[in-house]
Amino acid sequence: MKFAIIKNGSDPLRDAIAEAISQACFRHGHELSTPENGVQFVLNLTGTESPRFFRRKAQSVFVFSIVTVPDPGSDLRSLCYSTLVRSLSNMVICAVPRNGDTSPRGLDVYFTTPEAGFYGQPYDPEGVYRRFIPIAGAHFAIGNEFFRDLPRRHWEPSPAVKKLREYGQELDRLGVLPAPFPLREVLSEELIQQLYSLFEMKGLSYGNLSTRERIPELGETTFWMTARGINKAQISQVGKDVLLVKGFDYSQGRALVSVPPVYDPKARVSVDAVEHELIYRTFPDVGAIVHVHAWMKDVPCTRQNFPCGTKELAEEVTDLLKQTERPAETAVGLKNHGLTITGPSLDKIFDNIRGNLLKEVAMF
Repeated sequence: MKFAIIKNGSDPLRDAIAEAISQACFRHGHELSTPENGVQFVLNLTGTESPRFFRRKAQSVFVFSIVTVPDPGSDLRSLCYSTLVRSLSNMVICAVPRNGDTSPRGLDVYFTTPEAGFYGQPYDPEGVYRRFIPIAGAHFAIGNEFFRDLPRRHWEPSPAVKKLREYGQELDRLGVLPAPFPLREVLSEELIQQLYSLFEMKGLSYGNLSTRERIPELGETTFWMTARGINKAQISQVGKDVLLVKGFDYSQGRALVSVPPVYDPKARVSVDAVEHELIYRTFPDVGAIVHVHAWMKDVPCTRQNFPCGTKELAEEVTDLLKQTERPAETAVGLKNHGLTITGPSLDKIFDNIRGNLLKEVAMF
């Protein structure tokens, strides 16, 4: 992959860290280039006081901002989240000296992403590379292509859609966080709106639901799914609050969405549609899927924190399900993010999770 380095100001410690990370990239065959010549990722060398952002031309370009904090104070997490949004980054890599020791052995490094929360480890250039490079090579699949071919009998909510409404209300009552961290404790409202804009969200969601409904004339894998950023307690309109996915164009990264003649052209199916479609197609006995930003004890967990809405996360979750005893009725963890829960129906899923959810997501 090609990458660029954007340097803002001077910070000897930050720049030395960036140089070591760049050398790790070179050892793995990546090529230094310029944004004008096309790159897959950018190392954005900036600071926490006035973070500079790199204006990417495509969502497929990933930005990893590198900063240092000599004295983290009492709220490093809040500082890192604020820097993440202000720098329009996919990840912030923050190096912090332990007891003023700026040698490589004296540094800790903290990673912050919108999907996977805030976590840290001792500094090691190769270790930093292993954290961000899978994200740099990921492929977003969050586009929507609409077809006005939804059969007339489904223009009004079917029993399957009514079940989504019922359990959307229960999901709302569970009281789980809309993210694996209390966002408004660490970001201002202005920065939250900037986050929504960057990641094409209407608002933060505390999860999403889908349920299979077989509609033969539309394809072999058809399912209803909640739309992006809606209030799950107020699901009402087909083509706006809930959408029918009839397939997926993996080459273009787009969900194929069947809508009635009257629909909301601004509606978008949840970014997790690529994951749900792959699960339904792989496991015919799965009848419903719930994603929630919560945790359960003793669940198998993904090893990499790919961004939500990427083909790579969908494939990793599906592979993890294959390793379980009952892929069609189980729960697996998304590292530092939440749960994907499968079942023969929404009724069965909620029977299984009531009283078993931990509202705080485990951080690894």
